[in-house]
Amino acid sequence: MSRFAITMLAAVGLRLALCAQTASPDPKLLQRAEEIQKRIIAFDSHVDLPFDYAGASADGKAQIDLPKVERGHLKGAALAVFVPQGPRTPEGYVKAREDADKKYNLIKAFAEQNPDRAVLAYSPQDVRRAAAQGKFAVVISMLNAYPLGEDLSEMAEWYNRGVRILGYVHAGHNQWADSSRPRQPLGDKAEEHGGLSEWGKEGIAFMNEASILIDVSQLSSPAFKQVLSLTKAPVAATHSGVKGIVDNSRNLSDDELALLKKNGGVIQIVAFSNYLRPLPQGADPEKAPRATVAQLVDSIDYAVKKIGIDHVGIASDFNHGGGVIGWDNEGEGPNVTAELLRRGYSEGQIAKLWGGNFLRVWGQAQSVGEKSQKRAKK
Repeated sequence: MSRFAITMLAAVGLRLALCAQTASPDPKLLQRAEEIQKRIIAFDSHVDLPFDYAGASADGKAQIDLPKVERGHLKGAALAVFVPQGPRTPEGYVKAREDADKKYNLIKAFAEQNPDRAVLAYSPQDVRRAAAQGKFAVVISMLNAYPLGEDLSEMAEWYNRGVRILGYVHAGHNQWADSSRPRQPLGDKAEEHGGLSEWGKEGIAFMNEASILIDVSQLSSPAFKQVLSLTKAPVAATHSGVKGIVDNSRNLSDDELALLKKNGGVIQIVAFSNYLRPLPQGADPEKAPRATVAQLVDSIDYAVKKIGIDHVGIASDFNHGGGVIGWDNEGEGPNVTAELLRRGYSEGQIAKLWGGNFLRVWGQAQSVGEKSQKRAKK
């Protein structure tokens, strides 16, 4: 049999397998899920906004806007100041800063242009307060510290501008740390710093003291382990998968999950197909069907069994490749809850997965910073 025929058969087999998992939730189960979503504080820990984002007030093409979050009963989300990795040159840093400013302004506008429906939030308490007021909480995060250039003081500036969650890298090494996905077009070798650079190590101490929650998603394994050896606060993998399901460099191994649990942190299982469903041998990732809500919950189940319900959560990575069949925008969040109910999760456990764990870890990281600041004033 030819390689083409094998590939086609593999793709067909994958589609047939997925069809069995994409049936609509039972109506009664979905109704229960809707009721639970209304009661809990559901929080999406990693969402992007495209540069051409049309605004949050109308039900548009993007996977997140206010009509969708209201339909899905989502209470808040971390919107990322994200700029792809580029050349580490003066010109590259200038362009990255300009692009970061554009993303920042889009995120601020999400709340500021809709003050009756949304509000900026800088702490877990702010998120809970917004939920009590019936408003959507917009938290500013940063993924890829490339726009900070080669100046640690830039981290303080972005904190002052409202960033409360920060991840060092995306695809490609940078001046702060090694990425789990080196980029050959940028001249990356398998490793550059052996984990964190000296700036990266200093940045961990700064983030602890400033109450910034450290995002360990996307880091190389050595960098991940160095962060956990240095940090004095719990950390979050705001949008990650598990290698026990898909052996991908972006996903966390069982050993890394164990370290995350020991740290008191949380892994937010991301709704990104390539990190959720293994491909049959020879299948083309670009042509394979997307993962399903059931496969998203497979990874949640795996992590819960490995490290416990208190260290697992949910993230979408919407507008940057995220989205699975059944949860393709924030309005479809109850489908995830329905699948969790189908597998026997209680409302209390669902509340932990949908945001309770993440908000607890973020709050603990802020407490570490507040105590450090008090000691410094004595």
